[in-house]
Amino acid sequence: MSFFRKTEALRHDTHLSETYARDFDIDERISTRAKRLALKVNFTTGRIELVIPKRAPRHMIDRFLMQQRDWIMQRQAEMPESILFVDGQRLSICGHAVTICIHKNISLKRTKIALNGGTLDVMTYLDDASARIQRYLKQHAKTQFELLVSQKTKSLGLPANSISVRDTKSRWGSCSQDGDISLSWRLIFAPYDAMDYVIAHEVAHLKHMDHSQKFWKVCEGLCLNYKAGKIWMKENGTSLMRYGR
Repeated sequence: MSFFRKTEALRHDTHLSETYARDFDIDERISTRAKRLALKVNFTTGRIELVIPKRAPRHMIDRFLMQQRDWIMQRQAEMPESILFVDGQRLSICGHAVTICIHKNISLKRTKIALNGGTLDVMTYLDDASARIQRYLKQHAKTQFELLVSQKTKSLGLPANSISVRDTKSRWGSCSQDGDISLSWRLIFAPYDAMDYVIAHEVAHLKHMDHSQKFWKVCEGLCLNYKAGKIWMKENGTSLMRYGR
């Protein structure tokens, strides 16, 4: 789900200076392609972003922000909090409840991480091990996704050429004409049915590179719970961007 607020196209030619963005605590981005001022919610960063045409008059930018003050405040209040990889944080990993337990030991020379049932044990010398934890979770995601893709391609009778895990911003998965499947590592935080649905969706593209009725029939046949997974991703998918943000 996305939120946008726009104004009419701007015609004046003036240079940009400081705006009220700092007072509103929002980010600015100058765009050579934008024709109008626009406010949008960036779910990746968890912040409001102001898109500014390259030649925009100062007075109109300031007036726009003041006019949209209530909208900005409301969106900021509704923004879900980030889920950070810190001690005691509770996560859902591949549908299983997991708690991060960090054990600091300055005598260690490297960080060791292991998933033991409902606990993600982190032995580290670092004050902040979040980057190491995120790297571990990405690798764990790749391992789990490869297993699921393998099961589904075997059922379909068509192998995938390759499987990669990335930190994508605009889509949860993709499948190329060559059979290269790419998936967002953040899918491991979704309910199992939702994660399973996205993977089934991309595997189904090995047979049908479109979204025809035949494609959806194959996709549904590869899912454990097609309806629940599809609905969850549609209604809650953007919430996955909170993790590690």
